Amino acid sequence: QHYKDGVDLIKIMPSGGVLDESSSVDNAQLTEPELQALVAAAKDYGFPVAAHAHGAEAIRRAVLAGVDSIEHGTFMDDADMKLMKQHHTWYVPTIIAGDFVGQKAKIPGYYPAQVAAKAAQVGPQILKTAGDAYRAGVPIAFGTDAGVYPHGQNAHEFELMVQAGMPPAFALQAATTHAAKLLRMDRDIGTVEAGKFADIVAVPGDPLADIALMK
Repeated sequence: QHYKDGVDLIKIMPSGGVLDESSSVDNAQLTEPELQALVAAAKDYGFPVAAHAHGAEAIRRAVLAGVDSIEHGTFMDDADMKLMKQHHTWYVPTIIAGDFVGQKAKIPGYYPAQVAAKAAQVGPQILKTAGDAYRAGVPIAFGTDAGVYPHGQNAHEFELMVQAGMPPAFALQAATTHAAKLLRMDRDIGTVEAGKFADIVAVPGDPLADIALMK
């Protein structure tokens, strides 16, 4: 049905989430056979498959099923990281989303109690996981989960990636060459070269010296 509707990518949810009104953010909620069937069907139609996954077990199952990327990956463990390197599964940290919900969880009544508890747990952890994954050599692409926080603040992700321990140049590559490869669009975008779309951003200074200029 998604193919008939003209979609470009399939996103699945093999673990719990932060903002839904359940009590668990990291429980696995798709079985291995379900994930294998989803990925096999998507690949028959040529779709990349992104997997929203916070929990380590959900990440493991998704990677083994052959997804293209793990979104969020908050509780990714060392075994997951090793597996992702082996399968060249991209990691899209979306640190800004975790940072935002973690901050808002401190405001009484901003979220329902069970959502606030999950947000407070995810916020600090997602930054640490992103840094650990970078140091472990997991392939990383830029993504922001915009909509969890107000649209237009997306570029703050650059600052958070650097805060997590990624060099500014790596953060810029994650948002250009890496993201284009993940989306299978690197023939058209991602680098400045003849024959590609001329999507160029200018900033008032050197972002390698001050990544905040990307905002």
